[in-house]
Amino acid sequence: MARPTTIKGSKFLIQLGDGASPETFDAPCALTSKSINFSAASNEFNVPDCDDPDAATWTERVISALSAGVSGSGTLAMESLADWRTWFLSALEQNIRVIVDSDEGAGAGFFEMSAILSSFNLGANVGELATIEVEIASNGEVTWTATNP
Repeated sequence: MARPTTIKGSKFLIQLGDGASPETFDAPCALTSKSINFSAASNEFNVPDCDDPDAATWTERVISALSAGVSGSGTLAMESLADWRTWFLSALEQNIRVIVDSDEGAGAGFFEMSAILSSFNLGANVGELATIEVEIASNGEVTWTATNP
């Protein structure tokens, strides 16, 4: 059995674009949990049997829309608070990248998309460090760029 190529959580990054030309991307500090989720909306159709219209129909599905959601949470880093706050209060889309990197390079690359910051949560408990949770929703097409095929 061959050992699979794995990646460390520190090699999975959410990066925010600065909107400049050319655009540069930086990862906000202290997100310790990150994820990207893909979903497909579909329409359903019941298709009758032409030879036996009384037979039970089979449901066929057609994908009508694709989207992605990105989430992150961790310790609130004051160095990154202004980036999140400014983005949320602007109510504007922003380009982001989700980096999937590997020390060995195999299959590494990034998803890139225009997105909105749909949820921005700060929390704290006495005697603990403050936390942050963000939810980001794609706004249009998501692309994949391989950095080391």
